[in-house]
Amino acid sequence: MDKHLMKRLLATIFLVCVFLLAGCGLFSDPDERVVFPPEPDSREYQYVDLAQHIASEKPCYLISRDSVSVAPLNAPGTRANKIRSHCFSTVAQRTARPELCEHVVSVSTLLYAGHANDRARCVQEASRERAPAGVGMIDHDSMFELAGFSQDKVVELMHSYRLPANGRYCLIFSPDFFEAIERMPRFSNADDLESMKQLQWKPHPFLALQGFPCTGKFTDTERPATESPPVIAQ
Repeated sequence: MDKHLMKRLLATIFLVCVFLLAGCGLFSDPDERVVFPPEPDSREYQYVDLAQHIASEKPCYLISRDSVSVAPLNAPGTRANKIRSHCFSTVAQRTARPELCEHVVSVSTLLYAGHANDRARCVQEASRERAPAGVGMIDHDSMFELAGFSQDKVVELMHSYRLPANGRYCLIFSPDFFEAIERMPRFSNADDLESMKQLQWKPHPFLALQGFPCTGKFTDTERPATESPPVIAQ
């Protein structure tokens, strides 16, 4: 074989090995190491989206401490992440509450390193002052179903809070839904459930923005007396 071709081949093999080892969980220093993590339940990912959406850590307490997600295309050191930790970290950054980072634990698997997804990184990003971002998109009907809200219950709450027909999704930000999170399928332990019950509902900043059906809702301690219900779009 040509010497130049051999050198190029060896250089290529070397670079490939370096690349693989940079992202390999065996060559990292995480808080925890799991060789073959169990497959997470898809609803645990939904809880992360919900927590970000309502800017509250409450759904994070529903997620198993053992659930791990992997992302092979992420930067080295961030290819494995505990879903529960990611949930708390996301809320910490969104609400500028670095104290939530105490729940963050980095993890690596046999093939994927996640040591960079640690508490220090969470604190750094959550300590940046920033205005609350938009709420993003979420399948609110799926969330209502997980919370045990029937169609009749949704209509009842919309009437109670005088929500317009296009304000169905506003119930996601209501104290009723916040309380119902405790009835959602839980993958965590009893201690997490008790911690979750200590949380209190707070009005989302989104409820103060102008131009949305949710503006100014859920702020009164007393609900309006029953009146003729508005027409609800089916």
